Amino acid sequence: MASRFAPADVRRRLIAIYAVNYEIARTAEVVKEPTLGDIRLAWWRDAIADALAGKPSDQHEALAALRVAHGETPLSAQHFATLIDARRHDLDAAPFADWSAFDAYVDATAGSVMRLAVEACAGAVGDEDSAFITRAAWLWGAVGLLRAEPTWRARGRPLLPSSADALVARVEAELSALRALHAPPPDLFPAYGYVANAAAYLRGLRRNGAAPSPFARRLRIVAAAATGRV
Repeated sequence: MASRFAPADVRRRLIAIYAVNYEIARTAEVVKEPTLGDIRLAWWRDAIADALAGKPSDQHEALAALRVAHGETPLSAQHFATLIDARRHDLDAAPFADWSAFDAYVDATAGSVMRLAVEACAGAVGDEDSAFITRAAWLWGAVGLLRAEPTWRARGRPLLPSSADALVARVEAELSALRALHAPPPDLFPAYGYVANAAAYLRGLRRNGAAPSPFARRLRIVAAAATGRV
């Protein structure tokens, strides 16, 4: 939804990044054994390297889109490598020993995706904007894991190092801290604008776990684009 605020060429790059991320992120959902997950992640590592090198591929439409996107605006191979390495933890029975490990995972997953999106929008950014992006990505990734935690816990795989309440408190503090920062320039909004829905997801988790409606999510992103506040 946030990509709708980008010019067509930028939007195309963003969608390519999100499509590839989706395929990587669902590895733990589509395999039954960690070894098979390792094989799938290794395949994506090699396939992405080929796409970024400009090698034609008809193996997957997301890779074809990524090859075009990278040809228009170079995307960091290291961000993709960091993302894939972190997703290996999705195959572990208990992925995070402590909050430091949790934070590192969130930064490597949600953080890498948002940094790639920033590259798709504008390339390099300054320190102030980089700090905003890092905090926004952590907030979004943490809320996503809070939303997923009940499902994975029911499957016998706890996601959090301690209680969900502890993470909720951290997310609330991070949301306040993020809102106190100066927002990046408008051309970066499509890379982070979806974080405007983090507070709504958090409210839903506190109540009955219901997600905000698609219309409500769109409205919040429009409001964030107009005000510059997430």
